Amino acid sequence: MTGKNILGRIKSISDQLPKAERKIARFILEKPEQVINMTASKLGQEAESSAATVIRLCKRVDIPSFTQLKVLISREVIQTNPIGYSDITPDEPLEDIMDKLLGNAFQSMQDTVSVMNEQALLEAVESLKSSSIIYLYGIGASNLVAENIAHKWNRIGKTCICMSDPHVLLAAMSSPKEDQVFFGISNSGETKEVVKILELAKENGYKTIALTQFGKNSLSKKADISLQHVRAQEGALRSAATSSLHAQFILVDILFYVYASKNYDKIINLIRHSREQIEKYSQ
Repeated sequence: MTGKNILGRIKSISDQLPKAERKIARFILEKPEQVINMTASKLGQEAESSAATVIRLCKRVDIPSFTQLKVLISREVIQTNPIGYSDITPDEPLEDIMDKLLGNAFQSMQDTVSVMNEQALLEAVESLKSSSIIYLYGIGASNLVAENIAHKWNRIGKTCICMSDPHVLLAAMSSPKEDQVFFGISNSGETKEVVKILELAKENGYKTIALTQFGKNSLSKKADISLQHVRAQEGALRSAATSSLHAQFILVDILFYVYASKNYDKIINLIRHSREQIEKYSQ
């Protein structure tokens, strides 16, 4: 995991934390300038918690010590404040709406890069490289992400099967072969259908990959490889997932381009060939 945007990582999981850790997180987010001059004991006292709770919070965001946490916070407080997430208001001008949506998209992608576990991503790249078939499943907006993954990898010679009907998908997966991968996508990580299919896939010898929001959840806990994006804030007025989709898509793009970079000559020829076939069809 990168050391960037530690405040964003803490904010991303703050509402999932136990009460004592939530107090520490809230104090850090509200008064980061003060925290960098405190000891763990002092922070625990000021936040009406304890030094031990401070250390537990550090471990939860993959920072080995409070000293290192303070170093990361100090780097951020001297930088320009992030754009943050904004919701629209009644009768807002078109230009303001465009600026807010652009800012939200940028923020969700930037925050996702900050919480990304680089080692897990590289492990996923290797698993996908050696796979014979990749099965994908997600519900609702997560199905769009599954289809996006399938589209990308099909173009570069991987066999990807993405189905919205879980019964049809399970029938296709019922005869497992060597080096098959199941890729489950759920923003919350708690979508019961996705969790159940991942469990069944794992029982049948599949390598399993989960794509979820940052933090502890059932899907990431059960998967062999857990890829996580920021817990993006969604506006009150939205017809479907917006910021969370930006977060998921940027992580999928990073996964794809790392894979493509490691296999550049082969991939570029496959993409060129697929483009030529589409152009011939369109003539």
